[in-house]
Amino acid sequence: TSVADMIFFSIINHNHDHMIVSNTSLAQIAEKNPVVIKSNTPASNALKKFAASHKITLLDCAYGLGFGENNNHVFHHLVDNQLICDDDYFLVINPDVIITETEIEKLTRFIETYESDIFTINLFHDESFNIPELSIRRFPKLTGPFKGLLKKDYRSDAYDKKNITNPLQVDWAAGSFLLFKKKAYEKLGGFSSKFFMYFEDVDICRRAKKMKMPLTYLPDIKAIHKGAFNNRKIYSKHFIWFLMSYLTYHFLS
Repeated sequence: TSVADMIFFSIINHNHDHMIVSNTSLAQIAEKNPVVIKSNTPASNALKKFAASHKITLLDCAYGLGFGENNNHVFHHLVDNQLICDDDYFLVINPDVIITETEIEKLTRFIETYESDIFTINLFHDESFNIPELSIRRFPKLTGPFKGLLKKDYRSDAYDKKNITNPLQVDWAAGSFLLFKKKAYEKLGGFSSKFFMYFEDVDICRRAKKMKMPLTYLPDIKAIHKGAFNNRKIYSKHFIWFLMSYLTYHFLS
């Protein structure tokens, strides 16, 4: 990568220490790309050791923030310490997303030639890349997410990835992999603090669209997202967060 356009990885750790430490491709990626892990729960010794041995920055502080605020914390750390330049990219990526160094190199080559403010890639649930994740969607209508809660993996607002073979501008993409131009993230003011968890990704993409900042889906760049659906159980903490964010998105933002 030319120094002009580095990709800075922002990974939020919330008791994912073991998952991060056992991610061998992350260790390889960190050799060539700056990686920052913001720990939202006290970091284990294993994670501290892993970070130290792979030149990964570990921010082990300010626990208990929401997803968006944690990523904003990482971004401010990079800006305040003059580590990130205007031509660089800021990648919000979940700890349970597995991407190889080869795919990151492909991504780097692609964003050098393609004009977009935000990018996302093709996420799959399985290691053989057969089960695509419904990670790119149209902006939700008021009832959409509830149909999805009742019937697993039914989302009428999801784009059909099978029919997309070329880069495509989409409404929004899951926060498990969102690549921002540094200037774009800055212009958007990062994620909104109105959202603790859920919908912060929809919200930032909606604001980007209003500001004529395109989000481009790259079907040829693939990764595995092991993701769990924690908001399925009614009355669970996750469901309550989901509901609050849902109402905030539709009525308060």
